[in-house]
Amino acid sequence: MTRLATPLLAALLVAVAPPAGAAAPGPARSALEARSGRLLASVDVAPAFPPELQKQLANGLTNVIALHVALLPDGEERPIAIFGRTIDVLYDVWEETFGVLVKDPQTPLGRRQTFRTYRELRAFLTEARGVDLGPVADLGNGRWVLQTRVEVNPVSKELLERTREFIANPTAAGRGGGPSRSVLGTMASYLLRGADPGADVHLFRSGPFTAGDVERR
Repeated sequence: MTRLATPLLAALLVAVAPPAGAAAPGPARSALEARSGRLLASVDVAPAFPPELQKQLANGLTNVIALHVALLPDGEERPIAIFGRTIDVLYDVWEETFGVLVKDPQTPLGRRQTFRTYRELRAFLTEARGVDLGPVADLGNGRWVLQTRVEVNPVSKELLERTREFIANPTAAGRGGGPSRSVLGTMASYLLRGADPGADVHLFRSGPFTAGDVERR
């Protein structure tokens, strides 16, 4: 797996306490950069995809992975920005390949990719690069944290549907081209809570950072 770039925020993302009954994920890594005035995050969520997940993702059925990255003021639980992505994974039993359909705000209609092995698929799933969290100017002089949530085959169909609506309707945006406060508030109640019974959820939360910690390019 290609390692993330390692500027000031390398190894800053740490796993938060997992929901009861869930396996504790290992530490994750993240990096932040400012590009063309936008705050971009890259997050490594490898603990959410252990090698033993191969059997489930290769079962010949469509498996759904939901990824959310939220930007929150340090000490608060209401994000000012949320990035959502869904990934449908389907194993072709005849071709013995993994096909994925990725939907996010950059490609709301989806983009398709094919991976020959689980190792290649896992390398793709474990890194989210260039996650757009809005204007870097919004950081101001505050302290911030990232919270990342990865869920395999989400139990909450409402959360999955809201994520898909958010991805498909980027014009319903608020300040800086991000989701409106009403959308943020509704999604935050799901994203920041623990797992529903039987859910495969992994939560990661960074240490605090400021605008001065963001690499400029």
